[in-house]
Amino acid sequence: MRFLSFLLLLSLSACGYTVPGRGDAWVGGDAQLVYLELFDNRTAQPYLENYLTEALVMELSRSRLFELTETKERADLKLAGSVNAFSSKSLAYGLADQITDYRATMQITAQLVRKEGGEVLWQSRMQRNEDYRAAADKNLQLDAETLAARQVSRRLAEDLHAALLSNF
Repeated sequence: MRFLSFLLLLSLSACGYTVPGRGDAWVGGDAQLVYLELFDNRTAQPYLENYLTEALVMELSRSRLFELTETKERADLKLAGSVNAFSSKSLAYGLADQITDYRATMQITAQLVRKEGGEVLWQSRMQRNEDYRAAADKNLQLDAETLAARQVSRRLAEDLHAALLSNF
């Protein structure tokens, strides 16, 4: 039985299986310092660039493969991008034909650029959704939309971090 367990362990280690996000490589290669530029907001919706950049700082500061720096001059790489689209559309209706749920959708573009030479090492376009309940009060409705935009930003930050660690 021990021999079979040993063979199973040996075959798993030989097949190249790795746990996602646990590797020692990322798309930035040997670069250690990354400057995160405030994302551009190309929408009419205010503060989206702040929500996304804040979420990216929280997410990327957890990385063990690189470090964020506040000083652009010290950085090896720059991570920049833009919020290209944001929409909040009705998703579900009640019996009296009133809206009961909305879906917030945000689309971003991001790229990782080498400081010296300006070589683009990685770029991607990403999109995420978040559903939220409708409210009769306009202020509560705006608060729900803001919370949905913040949640979408957190999820996009997680997606972006995972993509940076996928060195394929």
